[in-house]
Amino acid sequence: MTPVDAAGAGDTFDGAFAALLLEGASPVEAARYAVVAAALTTTGPGAVGPIPARTAVRARLATAGATG
Repeated sequence: MTPVDAAGAGDTFDGAFAALLLEGASPVEAARYAVVAAALTTTGPGAVGPIPARTAVRARLATAGATG
């Protein structure tokens, strides 16, 4: 993954982490998911456009052998 722009990565992490916690994930699972979501956000320019869909985050987690 090549970062392009870090704008929005922190907000993406926070939102993804909170969403998964509210859905019942453990803090570790939520953090793992949020880290991937934030990292994927850095692959495009801007703060909103590159926010990944759940399917993209789950696909990346699956290739890493993790769940979330």
